Amino acid sequence: MRRRLRGVRGLLGAVLLAGTVAGCGSGAASDGGGGASDGGGVVSVGAQGSGCALPMTFEAEKRWTRKSVMPTYQPSKSPPFSVVCEIDAGGGKKGTPPLTVYLADRPLDGGPKQMMAAFRGEGMANYGEYQSEEQVKETTVGFSSAVEVTYRLSPPDDQKPWKVTLLLVLTPKGPMVLEVRGPGDQGPALKAYQRARSTMQQVHT
Repeated sequence: MRRRLRGVRGLLGAVLLAGTVAGCGSGAASDGGGGASDGGGVVSVGAQGSGCALPMTFEAEKRWTRKSVMPTYQPSKSPPFSVVCEIDAGGGKKGTPPLTVYLADRPLDGGPKQMMAAFRGEGMANYGEYQSEEQVKETTVGFSSAVEVTYRLSPPDDQKPWKVTLLLVLTPKGPMVLEVRGPGDQGPALKAYQRARSTMQQVHT
């Protein structure tokens, strides 16, 4: 069963995100730079000095590029979420979407499912997009409450539908969201997503 996607997402959101990242390239961490390595080609992302300071840490392969993004309000989100980090696991290959990390700009009320609805902008206008095959799973990640959502997004034009994968994790500083979306080969980004999901833990200060 297909239903109209109510959030302001899709092509407009992708253009806005691309503009945000393009304007914040100075925060990029080069391959192998930043983070603590275990000696086996792995670094820890999230701690100070890792290229992406986050309230949770997770593992990434050294060869993946970590790019810190200056927090910028995303108008497609309500309440606002900001892109703070991107991980390119595709070696810079054109058409390969990244793993994107968002943080809420302030603490939110409700549980993970309600916060995920806010992230997705449910209840807002749309641009003719449809979603189908939605799956929602409440879970625990890094000893924190979380919710994982996957669905297939069909653009209003002749573009091939693509999968969207989201993970929202509660942290002491508010919800953090991992996202993989967009056309192209999602394999590298999903590999980074699964690595992050399975190794995530809170930053201890």
